[in-house]
Amino acid sequence: MYKHPIGFKLKAMRGLVENRLARRPLSITLELTRRCNARCDYCNHWREQKQTEQELADFVAVVERFQPWAVTICGGEPFMRRDALDIIRAVKHAPGFRYVAIITNGWLLTDERCDRLLETGIDQINVSLNWPDERQDADRKIPGLWKRIAHVVPRLVERGGNVQLNSIIMNDNLDDVVPIAKQADAWGASVMYTLYSELPAENTGHLFPTARQGRLREVLAELERLRRSQGNIANAPWYFEQIPSYIEGNVITGCTAGKQTLHVSPGGMVRPCAELPPVAHFSQYDPEAAEPVTCTRCFQACRGEVQAPITLRRVAGLLAT
Repeated sequence: MYKHPIGFKLKAMRGLVENRLARRPLSITLELTRRCNARCDYCNHWREQKQTEQELADFVAVVERFQPWAVTICGGEPFMRRDALDIIRAVKHAPGFRYVAIITNGWLLTDERCDRLLETGIDQINVSLNWPDERQDADRKIPGLWKRIAHVVPRLVERGGNVQLNSIIMNDNLDDVVPIAKQADAWGASVMYTLYSELPAENTGHLFPTARQGRLREVLAELERLRRSQGNIANAPWYFEQIPSYIEGNVITGCTAGKQTLHVSPGGMVRPCAELPPVAHFSQYDPEAAEPVTCTRCFQACRGEVQAPITLRRVAGLLAT
């Protein structure tokens, strides 16, 4: 699995401390587009009409305004934009430190685009994967997607890329969650899990029924064992510990959306998170003045991992990657 050079780790830690002292947002997600070549039944992006999309300079302006420690490039499918690589490069090399990652379904990662992506200096490449075989094709409605992912992930790793699989834990794929972690390890990649939420498309069909909650606890316990033994599972233990409580109906408060984490639409509008409505154009938005989000309708990793307590064990794990 990829390990950051010690010099990069020290620079990143210094940047994180500076970010916290200045009380700037920890991370910003930049949606390049809502267009997507997938047709997932738990996401509405591909059903929406094309939105106004910012130009390269506008995305850089977002980063310069908020100066986050981390930036995630996403969509839709970000590579639906022909200038996606140019935007990534510009965001990465704007003045100051930032950890830049991208989320892609993987289909548009040709060999040439993989090489050009690595040349941008990107820090992490996230490829979405919910099934460790051809069922991924049906999940995204893209025939041949599993074969493409199984080719490009090892290829990126071989060329020095830091690759992470993003995987949704849902009732349908519960028995495939552990095999995904093992497949990631075989490819030399890490994996980050997030709990399924019905919010993006109001689809409750993938939620956990009461009868499956015991099995969910077993799988989460196995993931924690693998996290310790394989070292390629990026989730904080606290996140896994809280998932059963949330599934059982307990309210988990403290979401930092809109304060520590921001989501910027293709047109430059700030949303506290991907599932909440826009509140202001990025040029007018002040995270410190924003009211805390009280929504508790999801426990996805984008909120749970940020809320996870910073412990010595967690810091040591981050420094080891």
